[in-house]
Amino acid sequence: MRFTIQSIILIFILLLFVQSATCESPPQATAMFKLTNDTAYEYDAAWSPDDTSIVYGRDGLYGSELWTLDTVTLNAQMLLQSTDWIGQPDWSHNGILYTSQFSFKRDRHLDIWIYDLDEKKSRQLTSSKIDQKNPIWNNNSTKIVFLGRVNYDYEIWTMNANASNVTQLTFLQTIVETPVWSPDNNKIAYSSEGDIWMMDPDATNIVQLTDDEYEQIDPTWSPDGNWIAYASEEQGNFDIWVMRPDGTDKSVLINESRDQNDPDWSHDGNKLLYTSYQDLNKDIWAAAIHIEPIPTPTPTQLPTQIVVDVETKKNISTLTMVAAGIGVLVLLILVRKIIKGMR
Repeated sequence: MRFTIQSIILIFILLLFVQSATCESPPQATAMFKLTNDTAYEYDAAWSPDDTSIVYGRDGLYGSELWTLDTVTLNAQMLLQSTDWIGQPDWSHNGILYTSQFSFKRDRHLDIWIYDLDEKKSRQLTSSKIDQKNPIWNNNSTKIVFLGRVNYDYEIWTMNANASNVTQLTFLQTIVETPVWSPDNNKIAYSSEGDIWMMDPDATNIVQLTDDEYEQIDPTWSPDGNWIAYASEEQGNFDIWVMRPDGTDKSVLINESRDQNDPDWSHDGNKLLYTSYQDLNKDIWAAAIHIEPIPTPTPTQLPTQIVVDVETKKNISTLTMVAAGIGVLVLLILVRKIIKGMR
């Protein structure tokens, strides 16, 4: 019995060790870098597929503009210009999605476009008479999630990369903002009525991740799917926070004296773009992100202990059988002596 109790205690301790080893610490911002420094407002930044450049919106002299910037050389180049409004870019190897509104249209509304970097020209993806905005690629650039106006509110929609199979996912009839795919394309996170929510791509299994009196917006996933970064005003200004996809382990990632929002996680997981009002102007910043590696448990500890237990049980079983045999033999001898005495 002593061996069995010791084994159970040791196995319990090892299980606790394994469980704690698989729980990584929350991400930390180790350094912040200002990428744009202009008197114009710059916002809505997104990473290129190789994480070496970004695309972002900018308020120009004659309307809105889309710019790209090499994050190594800091060379910036204007990509597109509109006399009305253009913004909300998202970059993949298929091209740069963006939202645009042209003032020369009689029925002015927002449409989704795509810019081909090879051909250096734009193509309109949606042409409905209702506003459609906030396009976001999924991880393999085969589908797009976006917001489409239904009556007085926006709902979440999806379509294929070629603008086919347009499907309305939600019928919430309330404020919905900034939907974004999970890295495995199996979930969509979004903001609704000041909280972060998550659902399957068919709008089932809707889960509320935040639930308080503060406003939470702009979710973005870490590339491993273990964390969601978002903007929260819990401490007064909008700061960048992180939490697990089940809504646990909430912590502040970037906390400055003014608002931060629009986070976008790099594909390698080491950087986070965001828009900051730190210098009393909208600028694009990047933070270096560190996630403590998951410790690797000492191999074969648990199996070795199980093998020892098995051997112990075998030895105990053998000793028990031997003891039982000896006991039977002693009993037979005693019975024989008793019979002899009776004669």
